[in-house]
Amino acid sequence: MINHLPPDTTASSLKKELNNSPLSLLVTIASFNPACRPLLAQLADLEKDYMFGGSLHSCTGPSSQEKPNVWILKTDDSEELEELAVELRMDVPSYRIYKNGVQIGENKGRVVTVEEIREGLRQAAAQCCPSDNTRSSAWCCPPSSGTANAAVCCPDGSKDAPSDPSAILRLVQQSYSNTVNKSTGGCCVSVSPELLGYTPEQIAAASDSNLGLGCGNPLSFADVKQGETVVDLGSGAGVDCFLASQQVGREGQVIGVDMTSDMVFTARGHAADRKCTNVSFRLGEIEHLPIADGTADVVISNCVINLSPDKGQVFKEIYRVLKPGGYLKDAGFGNIEVNLKEESRDIISQWLPGSGAEDFVVGAEIKARKL
Repeated sequence: MINHLPPDTTASSLKKELNNSPLSLLVTIASFNPACRPLLAQLADLEKDYMFGGSLHSCTGPSSQEKPNVWILKTDDSEELEELAVELRMDVPSYRIYKNGVQIGENKGRVVTVEEIREGLRQAAAQCCPSDNTRSSAWCCPPSSGTANAAVCCPDGSKDAPSDPSAILRLVQQSYSNTVNKSTGGCCVSVSPELLGYTPEQIAAASDSNLGLGCGNPLSFADVKQGETVVDLGSGAGVDCFLASQQVGREGQVIGVDMTSDMVFTARGHAADRKCTNVSFRLGEIEHLPIADGTADVVISNCVINLSPDKGQVFKEIYRVLKPGGYLKDAGFGNIEVNLKEESRDIISQWLPGSGAEDFVVGAEIKARKL
């Protein structure tokens, strides 16, 4: 029932497997993400539902034809599998439910529970839809149904800003996904690159990788040198990574990390178009970086750490991946230099026009060194 996708799995070979299965569950996980660690063991309980008359058995009946094939896509098993997750636009963790190869449900939230998966499989197998049309039953209105937005069919009834950390990450993730896909509900206003501090030469070099979503130019003070390894937290479409790649040269490397698969997909496309061989983009959270200890000479981030609900964990990860003597930008925990940027108020005023937010918030260039 539970199958781990081999390292050389392609989108076409996976599609063939899904087409040959009446009911399938595809789950993306990664060992470096703590939220994924208990999930695999819990998925084994789905087998018991069919073997011993559990809740799935009572809904779908005992027919083996209705038992779902569970496919585990572990993104850190190989580069090919990570590329597959990005190609499928699946974040980590997430899941999708298929019937005869047709996707009928998914959840890309930051918390994926077996209970939610079990309910989704039950509804999919029984081809039923709860009468209350709650958001937890999002499979009732898949994208192919023609509904403009699943929330129209399955509203959650709440417009309040989320307070739960996982819900905050989910909101950030979806907002940036909407932005790069030019959908409604994007994250923020695109700011002129000149206002962010990029030079005309940098603007020309960045081209369409600069979405104007930052609040400054970390490379203007990052002191990046030839041959160094730079890590960019929340790399987006790749603007700062591509500019850093010019500074580190052929002997150096730049690693961009973003939790939104749509952003990683877009950035990798830009890298391919540029034939840029010293830049790579990885799917992951800045709270749990998919990077080995002591890798980076420099860590940069452009208005992203502020979006994390667990900034302390982000700083721990930065410290872990930095080499001794390495330094970071846009965060700090030792030898700190803070330079307030009064001109950033012009940027902030565009975020919420008329709110006066620029009177209370100001941007800063921050340096720190790992001792």
